[in-house]
Amino acid sequence: MSDPDFKIDIEELVGESTEEHIDITNLKTGTSQARQKKVEVKPDDKLVGQIRRVGGLNHAITVEANDNAPFEIICGQRRWGAFQILVEESDKYKKIRARVIRRDPKLTEEEKKVISFVENYGRNDMEKSDYSDVIEYFYQKYGRKISQAAKALGITTETAKKYLTFARLS
Repeated sequence: MSDPDFKIDIEELVGESTEEHIDITNLKTGTSQARQKKVEVKPDDKLVGQIRRVGGLNHAITVEANDNAPFEIICGQRRWGAFQILVEESDKYKKIRARVIRRDPKLTEEEKKVISFVENYGRNDMEKSDYSDVIEYFYQKYGRKISQAAKALGITTETAKKYLTFARLS
């Protein structure tokens, strides 16, 4: 039975991880991830569009290296799913940027869950007004052309219109 006073130091836990580009076929979804629902990624998902627009990831996925086996995804299963879609468009997406944890002993289930939870829990969407302000900036920058503002941010024209309308109604 686990210690109910389980404490964690995330920096100590991930140790001397390295950043690498890993072939997307050499990955598997971990079973200890905090996010278990709504993980499916579809071609029209905004995550796919955003990665396509910026040409990659802003935040690497987190994986654990396994001996003679695929890397186990601890954080980033949706980003991996997006790459699996995007690889059909470009070989650029055959490899994904990953923070690789190599530790002896291996991470425990509890440690993997903590790493995954910490990454997901702290995320909040920005305020609508913050989205609107950034879209407005690019809208003005590109001569009040909403399609150019949307393209610059990797969003649909409809999304840009929605937030600009929100800004004008506020």
